[in-house]
Amino acid sequence: MENFEKREKATDMELALFLIQHINNPCEDLQGNNIRDFYIREAQKALDKFQDPQAEQLLRDTIQRYSK
Repeated sequence: MENFEKREKATDMELALFLIQHINNPCEDLQGNNIRDFYIREAQKALDKFQDPQAEQLLRDTIQRYSK
């Protein structure tokens, strides 16, 4: 538990890259349905808190590419 409490928060870029990876290559179930929409929604929520403009732009570009 002690190590968990000392863990640092992810940077904006780390979070952006994590979300981009999951938006680009979402998991699929046996019927071929993916959860890309879930990750896009989470990414849109995260953008409000970003302070790194490069991370924000990368994530916005990816969201735009897959948004309907």
